[in-house]
Amino acid sequence: QKMPRGVGGGSGNGRTSATEFVGAVERSLRLLANPTVARSQKAYMRNQFDYFGLKAPILKTAVKPLLREHVLPDQEAVSQAIRQLWAKDQREFQYVGISLATHYHKLWNKKTLDTFEYMIRNKSWWDTVDIIASNLVGSLVTQFPQLSATMDNWISDEHLWVRRTALIHQLKYKAATNTDRLYSYIGQLMHEQDFFIRKAIGWALREYSKTDPDSVRDFIAANDSELSSLSKREGSKYV
Repeated sequence: QKMPRGVGGGSGNGRTSATEFVGAVERSLRLLANPTVARSQKAYMRNQFDYFGLKAPILKTAVKPLLREHVLPDQEAVSQAIRQLWAKDQREFQYVGISLATHYHKLWNKKTLDTFEYMIRNKSWWDTVDIIASNLVGSLVTQFPQLSATMDNWISDEHLWVRRTALIHQLKYKAATNTDRLYSYIGQLMHEQDFFIRKAIGWALREYSKTDPDSVRDFIAANDSELSSLSKREGSKYV
């Protein structure tokens, strides 16, 4: 699938390869590195990832012209670039990967979910997965509703972060939320002990309660003895 006119955010300098784009990203980020900030960021993430030390506004400013100037030709090149970014040590590369996926949203197709799944299963933590789940996967399933069947499989996946993604992919759906699917997913996971699952259940309930507080209140009441205290506390915030 080739890139529609204007997807690159500007005329750019012509087509570029995934490797060339990633090289340009790395050169830019290294020039902006701040070791002091990097140490605090690494500590905040429990020392799981290295950082260049770029705070979000600086990273966004650095990436914007790169996306404009280095135009990738098709979805395959975007996927390749994301996988190369995911292979890099510094966490900012994964953040750029998410921005890249978002930037080329007009190229998405059903197979794009394979790329998103790779992003979820590798270097998994809340800082990337939650954005991928609610912004990328959620939007893709809206565009291709048949992918809901994949979410039905993901909710019982052995990978914690894949289950969490299925649980919160409807987070921004509001009135379009499939409540049968939402409550079914919660019912399948509410016995889990993991903090990130319990927190996600509460988060999903809280967000939907902004649309239909009575429905959420009734669900929590009906499952009071099964839901964790954390899930109930989070889910009841607006009801």
